[in-house]
Amino acid sequence: MIKRIECAYVPVSNVEKSAAWYEQVLGMRLRSPLEPGRGAIMVMEEGGWLFLLPSPDMTPLTFSTTGWAEDGQNFEMFPLCFETDKIYNLHASLKEAGAWVEQELRNEGSCGLQLNFKDPDGNKYQAWQQPANPEE
Repeated sequence: MIKRIECAYVPVSNVEKSAAWYEQVLGMRLRSPLEPGRGAIMVMEEGGWLFLLPSPDMTPLTFSTTGWAEDGQNFEMFPLCFETDKIYNLHASLKEAGAWVEQELRNEGSCGLQLNFKDPDGNKYQAWQQPANPEE
């Protein structure tokens, strides 16, 4: 009954600065002009939207879990994972912008290339790219 996630809502401390960062670093496009006190709609390459919304208490998108790491250790989880066909370019853009990147690109075999990062407000994400040969 549910087809896909159309959009996600992301808390930010400064909408204008965040919109510029998502454009410059992640390559998203601002959908419409910014209005004071309102959020920004960022459009991804294939049409999904991120709503950047002002958050006075600024609690970043992230949570702790023991269900992710193989050793059962506590892990700061990313609630959103983006797909890309340009993970090397994305990695370079994040590094150039001084963004927090958890580690270098990881080749997870049949799960493709993966990269964890944060935006300037501490919202944590993962980006992944399908393997060149999905059968690997």
